[in-house]
Parts: sequence; structure tokens; C-alpha cells
Amino acid sequence: MRRLIFFFTLVFVSLNIYATGQDGDLIYIDGKQWVLLGKPVYADSILAKDLIAALPKERSYSTANWDGYTAYWSIQEDKLCLDSILYEIYEDPKNNRKECVPSETLKSVFRKYVDGKHIVATWFNGNIRVARGKMIYYEHTGYERNFENERIVTLDHGKVCEMKDYQNYFLEGFSFDRSTLNRWPGKNMQPWSNTELREMFPLHIENYPELTDVKRIVFSIKRARVDAQGNLVECEVKVVRPKDAEFNPRLAAEMAEAMKAYHPWRVFFINGEFRAYGIEGYSFPYLLGE
Repeated sequence: MRRLIFFFTLVFVSLNIYATGQDGDLIYIDGKQWVLLGKPVYADSILAKDLIAALPKERSYSTANWDGYTAYWSIQEDKLCLDSILYEIYEDPKNNRKECVPSETLKSVFRKYVDGKHIVATWFNGNIRVARGKMIYYEHTGYERNFENERIVTLDHGKVCEMKDYQNYFLEGFSFDRSTLNRWPGKNMQPWSNTELREMFPLHIENYPELTDVKRIVFSIKRARVDAQGNLVECEVKVVRPKDAEFNPRLAAEMAEAMKAYHPWRVFFINGEFRAYGIEGYSFPYLLGE
């Protein structure tokens, strides 16, 4: 029962914590440092509880690190090993000191996982994502961000089964997120006007007499897919406002075709696939008057 209570508490807290971007752990692979986008300790809720209990209560926290620690990992003999855990003690604005959890404490908390000189993460099954280089996509929640170089490491009880490397990139173009609604490089930084949006996505409003008194249409993009050249090759558009009008399916289909005709859209190539970040899942107003 205590295990279940702690598990659901951890899930609840995590959902609230990860409403903001979180700092990752750090990992060394073949002598190179990578950011580990996650906390492998939390794959075991009781282990996570024991670790938190062993850390000093006076350690520093931040909105990007609510647990107040950073774990350092490495791949040793094809195994994921926990090397150390650091935390900060805040004394005053000019004095923050970093301290390391004593090895005896770590070995006590992770006693079931000590294998010779190493603490091996045999509790962990699945993938970890590690990253290096320039960040090319960021979402203000959890570990939802991507970097130029990423590696997906597949683990079976802490043992490395597979590693896949990816070279990620993005190409500028239009999207509905704030950064591109305020223009991409080469344009001035004024927001797109309603006139420009109507020029980009022209609709035959004259075919919809029902819209005579309508001032504002709201479209929602449920699914989208882009290609390497910035073409929108697939999109599912719905009319959110006006709601439930008989002409909405026709109007949505016309907007979908207008969007496909526009070029270029922003392109993200992330871990082997093209992603429509800033397009899919967005809603936007289409005003019929300036």
C-alpha cells in the first residue's frame, strides 16, 4: 500500500513539476559528456523515494530542478552505471557550494544494485535519450526539447542492447507558434497581419453566403506532416468557430488545400522523422475583416 501511495504521489508531483522545462542528468559515453534527458532513478518509485530521503533537506531547488540534485552516469562495459550525485547548498546570493553525496550513502541507497566498483542500473528497462550540441527545439515542459546530436540508448535491466545516433536539424519556414508568427529571420519582427494570413491562405468566402455576418473563423489543425522541402503534404483541419455549421466540412477542406499550397513551412527533422512542430495541434483565427 505504501508503495502505491508513493507511486501515485510521485506521478502527481511529476505532472506538476514537468509543466516547466527540467534540467537533465549528465552521462559520459566514450569519454564525451552528454545531457541525459530524464531521471533514470525514477523508473523505480521506491528507489527514488529512498534517494530523496537520503539527500540533505537544506539543498537548493529551482523550477528546472525541483528534486535539487543532478546524477552523473556513464556507460561502463555496456552497462548504465550511476557514478555520483551532486547537489547545491545555498548560503547567500554570493555563496552557493556544490557537494557530492558520499559514496557510502549511495551504496546504501542503491545496495541492491552494487556490482563490484559500480552501481549498475539493473532496475531500468527501456530507452534513455542523450543529447549534445545546439538545441534546435524547446517546449516549456519536462524534457520536451531536441538537440543537433541525439542518441537513443536501449537498455535491458541496465545493459545496453542498442545505440542509435541521429543528426537533427530544422529549416525555417512558417508555423503557428509564437516565434514564427513574429516572422522568421530576414523579415521584420512585426506580427503577421490578418491581410497577410488571408493572402497566404486564400479562401473563396463568396461561396459561403452563411458567413455574411461572421467576423471571425477559427481553424484547428489536428494532424500535419511536412517533407524535407517544407511542403505540407498532409493536414487535418477542423472549423472550431462558427461551431457545427453545415458548411464547416467544406470550409475546412478548402483551408486544408490552401495550407498545402503554401510554401515553405517550418521543417524539423528529429531522430529520423520529419515533425510538424508549431503546426500540428495549433488553432488560429482567420478574420474576415482587418
